[in-house]
Amino acid sequence: MNSIHCYCRLDDQQNKPDSVTMDESTEKEETNKCDPPVILVGSHKDKVINAKGETIGIECKKKIESYVKGVSDDACGHIRSEYFISNTKDDDSVFQKIKQDILTLARGMKSWNKAYPLKFTQLEKSLQEKMIELQIPIITFKELMKISLETPMPMNDEELMLFLKFHHEIRAIVYFGDLPDFIILDTQWLSDAFKCIVTAEKFQFDVSRHKMKEKLEDLNVRGILHTEVLDDIFKDERNVLYKHEQHKDAILNIMEKFDIIIPATRDNANEKPCYYVPCMVKSKPENDIYEMFNVTKDTCKKSTWLCFKFRFLPPHLINHLIASLSRNYKIAVVDTPRQEKREIALFRGIAVFELEETIKLRKLLLRTCPNLIQIQVLEFRKEIKTGMYKHIASFVTEEIDKIISRRFKMSNVKFEKKWKCDLKNTDSVTGLIDFSAEQDKIYYCEECTTTHEFNNEWSDLEIITPCLSQSSENIPSLNLNPESSGQIQRTETSTKVRVHVQAGDRVFSNVNQEATSTASFSGFTKEEINFTKMGMIVLNILADASYDLLKPDKPNLRPRSDCDITYLYSEHRNLNKHIPSNSWGGLWQRIQHTDLAIGDDIERIRLTRNELQHSRIFHLDDTRFNELCNILSDLLKRFDHYNKPARLYSDQLNEILVKTVSVEEVKLVENDILGMAIEVEIEHQVNVPAQ
Repeated sequence: MNSIHCYCRLDDQQNKPDSVTMDESTEKEETNKCDPPVILVGSHKDKVINAKGETIGIECKKKIESYVKGVSDDACGHIRSEYFISNTKDDDSVFQKIKQDILTLARGMKSWNKAYPLKFTQLEKSLQEKMIELQIPIITFKELMKISLETPMPMNDEELMLFLKFHHEIRAIVYFGDLPDFIILDTQWLSDAFKCIVTAEKFQFDVSRHKMKEKLEDLNVRGILHTEVLDDIFKDERNVLYKHEQHKDAILNIMEKFDIIIPATRDNANEKPCYYVPCMVKSKPENDIYEMFNVTKDTCKKSTWLCFKFRFLPPHLINHLIASLSRNYKIAVVDTPRQEKREIALFRGIAVFELEETIKLRKLLLRTCPNLIQIQVLEFRKEIKTGMYKHIASFVTEEIDKIISRRFKMSNVKFEKKWKCDLKNTDSVTGLIDFSAEQDKIYYCEECTTTHEFNNEWSDLEIITPCLSQSSENIPSLNLNPESSGQIQRTETSTKVRVHVQAGDRVFSNVNQEATSTASFSGFTKEEINFTKMGMIVLNILADASYDLLKPDKPNLRPRSDCDITYLYSEHRNLNKHIPSNSWGGLWQRIQHTDLAIGDDIERIRLTRNELQHSRIFHLDDTRFNELCNILSDLLKRFDHYNKPARLYSDQLNEILVKTVSVEEVKLVENDILGMAIEVEIEHQVNVPAQ
């Protein structure tokens, strides 16, 4: 249930047709529901023993409640109905009722009756037939091309890549661009292959495995996978990997990509390779983690805790984060006297990394508790100063964003950053403090009942948020209400209303290009830099892509310098060649990640432009910035294939993402965004007199 909830979209819960009307009580009930819907079916009702005075149904419900006890309330919102069936007494009518319930729910889903490329269906059918012939469900890209050529409607290379990416997205196949000779057609087979490796405990009864008893214990308790264990697994005739050692490296590569295994650092070339398996770690620290690394007041200074607070924390996210951090930092080793085997600092929900691998005088402690991931730096050498670890905070934040938004697209998982006292109980989720530029240097800690000095080592207090020279009362509000203190004029087009909002001596519209920002800058926040970079992407790359798409179909198109996204979108809509999957003018939540038509990308460009243009503070937080980068990266790759520009849009995107933003660029982007007209699209001609 928790895994299902990671990938649902709360803002797209209600997929009912617009024609369906609901009363207030029904609407409230629907608001608490999440898609996709889940039906719980409990079998063996005939084996349930009811307590005295209780019915079988009540006992069954008690069982269900015990199973969902650890499931969050939000995740339980997926449950629609529950059935308890007898394996021996129930007739077909009971099962028919379940089928009908599933059909009814399916018809209410947004994906029901959705258009689907015929070419995809033909190739899917051919691949299903091919799988029956294969001993192991793996093919190469060349073999896929050959199979496609034998279908009634063959695909070209670009269409095949789209087919692979789409089916990888929906978990129907597994494909990675850097492993073109290892396309897995059956995800269940891959799951079984993974289980042979990470659940090797079930094979321990073999006589041959008594020789590696300690190595198997390393895997099952400490999460260390030795080469000898791997070799033995591939020789076991009872599993799906038997006699398929030629695929060993590719399978291990895919396990790395899914963060199931982490290559361990070898101290010398003669050592046999081994892997860490975070999901297999069951051991907890035998002693206090601070004692294990000799952390005392005299030897070490501890930073405050940087906390990532989640409303809902996926249980496997910590394993992905450990894998991400291990690619940059070596997992620390506990140097315990009088012990032959050195213990790595990887425990259940806890890990320690060396930030300075050579001298080992700075370590990163990572640990988790319910709905909270927290990190702390253990400093054995220097005094902790303001902004000292902001690069670490930035790196960890970006890795979490990448895991959630880009790699696994867990659109329902959000977090916020807070901090707490370094002495505070690590398992406590209370008393978290918001980051603020106005935070006092000295603060009172209710947990310790004493005062502490706050260094703000995770950020930089000297970076001042840009302050407008005008008072907050004079900041223009983009109000579309005709009764506001603005000017509303009718335009010549019958489908647009242009709103020019005036505040003080400034008028913001695309007619008056002389509007300038009076903000004074003494430094930039990360959020403002994010906004500036996204503005560059929107004003230049997205507009170029939209213009290049329109140009072949509109011979007398204006010069590019005279075309903004608003005008280009209007022309695309009038042309009506590239029609979005969900019609024109929708909201973000109406566009699914599987909507890959050119018209869907035109809508994404419009929505991104609107999101920036409606911003009043010119800030874009890291989470939303990364989400938009992920969306636009995929979008521009599709435009690269379709438009075939002389210089790839995706290359231009990467250049902007890595560039250093100047003061002039920040001002220029803000002025350009302010210079956009707020255009309210309407379906019929309106007459609005000038005020």
